[in-house]
Amino acid sequence: MLLRTQIVGVEFYDAVLNNELQLLKRLVTQHKIDLNAKFIEVRKKNHADLCPIHLASYRGYTYMLQYLIESKCDVNQTTTTLRRTALHFAVLRHKMACMLLLIAAGAQLDAKDTFSNSPCHYAADDGYCQMLDVLIRRGVNVDTLDITSKTPLMKAVRNNKTDAVLRLLRAQCNINITDRNSDMALHYAARNGCADVIDILISAGSQIDVQNYWGRTPLMETVCYNHKDAVARLLKASCDLNRREFKTGDTALHIAIKRNYTEVVGLLLAAGSRHDIYNHQGETAAYDAVVSNKVEIIRLMVIHNCDPEQPGKYFSDGVYKSLFQIAAEKGHFDICRLLASFGYVDFRARGYIYMNYIPPRLVTEQEDVVQWLRRKMQTPTSLQLLCRKCIRKRLGYKIGNTVECLPIPRSLKEFVLIKDMDEEEEKHLR
Repeated sequence: MLLRTQIVGVEFYDAVLNNELQLLKRLVTQHKIDLNAKFIEVRKKNHADLCPIHLASYRGYTYMLQYLIESKCDVNQTTTTLRRTALHFAVLRHKMACMLLLIAAGAQLDAKDTFSNSPCHYAADDGYCQMLDVLIRRGVNVDTLDITSKTPLMKAVRNNKTDAVLRLLRAQCNINITDRNSDMALHYAARNGCADVIDILISAGSQIDVQNYWGRTPLMETVCYNHKDAVARLLKASCDLNRREFKTGDTALHIAIKRNYTEVVGLLLAAGSRHDIYNHQGETAAYDAVVSNKVEIIRLMVIHNCDPEQPGKYFSDGVYKSLFQIAAEKGHFDICRLLASFGYVDFRARGYIYMNYIPPRLVTEQEDVVQWLRRKMQTPTSLQLLCRKCIRKRLGYKIGNTVECLPIPRSLKEFVLIKDMDEEEEKHLR
């Protein structure tokens, strides 16, 4: 059998839970119940840590909340475990009327729970802009930090809540604060690939080349997740293409090639990304493309004027290897043929393809390629190819823009830019 106090406790809890205000008033008057005390009896385990004002705010019972406030309940009382106030619960459950009552009764706007989340964090996280507007007008701290040093702006950006982002920016939040991992709001937008939010943040004055704990810039983050539109927006903002990660020394181009994101590689090369930067393993961005037999990426690199004669890898003993040599060692003869078609031949690799050497892993369809390479290595490179190589090497990065400024005929411009690459490659293969 239940004791008398237990029966009263259950009745009191049920009155709050079911919004029975008259029953609640009668029980309080009859049994002198302390409205600031936690529930003695509950039907739901997660309600055991709550006071009546918490449950009323959570459920959105406006009239009951008004009665509790008039009865001098502490509006800033916290739960024991999560340290949340009634205002936290009202914001979490999107109970606007309850939130207004609590603020009018003196609820602390910047109260923090166990995770150091304020009501502003939760409003921004959910993108509930009406509540966010009220909090901002009442003077909430829009740059308050949670336990991982994230601001409300970071949480709004992380969840792609564009309207919440705009409101926080209008409230003059600090856009360049970094969290515990040295991530800014722009890093979160880059990971999500939200191009519109990226535009908004950059227009508002966000720094674009800040490196986080791992040394990744927002551009690297967009590349890691293959967000092509986001990459294009950051490139348009003139971000630094050639920053390197702290641990690996990889640039954005290294990352894109390793993950085989061909379209992103094209965007980076067109924007002028350097191909001759070595990571901490002594490898250029093209090295992985050759080792993994990514012919299309090598084709793109040739078009965008990456110098195939640049050593692909340096070893600790001072030895270096060209892309042609690496491809020949790996048996990737299609890449060798592609490079040789445009005059990029390394005769140090003759041992892998010259004379009577037949690689054991050579497949039948590659025999013609090897035979062509053998003939190519016995034939001098044409003056036409040599001239184009010299011109392209002199023009350097962003060759498309540079060639257009040259006072030469259109046909010669197209020749220098290798516009008819497929046709020209076929011509040299004959």
